[in-house]
Amino acid sequence: MKIVALCLAALTLLAPGAGEAATCDKVTIAAPSGSAADITFTFDASYTCGQFANGDWWVLTSATSQRVRVTAITPARGAGLDGWEVNPDSTSAQPYDDRINGYDAARRPALPYDAKGGESLVKTVSVDPSDQGCRPCLQFAAVLTVLDAAPPQNALRPPYFGSDKPLLEASQIKTEKLPKLDAGCCSATASRDLPWVRDRFAPVQLDHKTAWTGRHMHPKDNLPDYGASIATDNATGVLRVMLDDFDAANSDHRQALINLLQMGLDLGYMVHAGAKWPPNGGHANGRKLPVLLAGLLLDHQPLKDAAAKQAYSEDEQIYFSPKANGGKGLALYGMPCSEVDYWKHIRFGNGNRACRDPYGYIDGGSDEIGAAYQVCCTAKPWKYIALAVRLLQAEALFANDTLLAY
Repeated sequence: MKIVALCLAALTLLAPGAGEAATCDKVTIAAPSGSAADITFTFDASYTCGQFANGDWWVLTSATSQRVRVTAITPARGAGLDGWEVNPDSTSAQPYDDRINGYDAARRPALPYDAKGGESLVKTVSVDPSDQGCRPCLQFAAVLTVLDAAPPQNALRPPYFGSDKPLLEASQIKTEKLPKLDAGCCSATASRDLPWVRDRFAPVQLDHKTAWTGRHMHPKDNLPDYGASIATDNATGVLRVMLDDFDAANSDHRQALINLLQMGLDLGYMVHAGAKWPPNGGHANGRKLPVLLAGLLLDHQPLKDAAAKQAYSEDEQIYFSPKANGGKGLALYGMPCSEVDYWKHIRFGNGNRACRDPYGYIDGGSDEIGAAYQVCCTAKPWKYIALAVRLLQAEALFANDTLLAY
């Protein structure tokens, strides 16, 4: 993702290295899809600014006023479009686009806005206003972080969600915890090389609306809209940095890992603030593994604690049934549903496609038992996740032996 700063003299600067400072009266973040979705934060004066290790921008408050006055944020095409928010803290309400469930215009601050240290300004760009059936309804999103003091060299961006803003350093990444698997085993993954990982996870993974309608809020430029695709990408990225062609001294390779860990840091602190990804078929899968990777490689206890919490879709869509397997017990697939809902889908083909067997004998699911929906959207990504957990020898931290057994 190309990122540039525009400074007071209206000259375009090359982006400074992580932790290095520049002077900006505005910051422009270029969208992968083209300039129409570029995001610009404009200030009332010149402020010290720079980039975190993942490429996102920070700006320092004035020593005299203790704030950064933001005078404009573009695009801004009117009410109900191109919204923004400070320190998002809700997993349901959002001020970004009125076509997305949970729209709350009151969460969008008025401009000019006096931003204080410890605030994350999350800005989004909406898709074409004429698309009333949009899914997703956002094109791009970016984060500007306001600080009172310059961050350490190579600091990761603080979590955009909530008010807890730890500064963790990329220099502390424990790459020795990554396996070194023979890259020759996986020639079929050539399309998922390390630059793909770097670019795929470079934009903020705007993923704090945790019910199924969150797919409408996943910006096209940032991440897929559907949870099963997110889960597959996340696991693919984690597995890819475990091959022996990963070289931490290679800037592209290291950037790929940093971007993965940034996602895990964001997701982990959402859980820290009380967020959960409730079970709902394929929609909420795949968020646990990035948190685990970040906790493990950054050796950060709050992230480890977040990884171990029963706060994820995977934790509630697999269960141990003592009745299955001839009474010997077995890990079975299916989320909690009523007996009526289960038979409604079996008989008529509508309703929840992920209900568990209410009697605890067989896998739940849709149509042909254990078939299409599991293959496309639930069990298939879980195989990648389970593989990654075992390779990292992080079963205890994952805290879900039932899913691993399944």
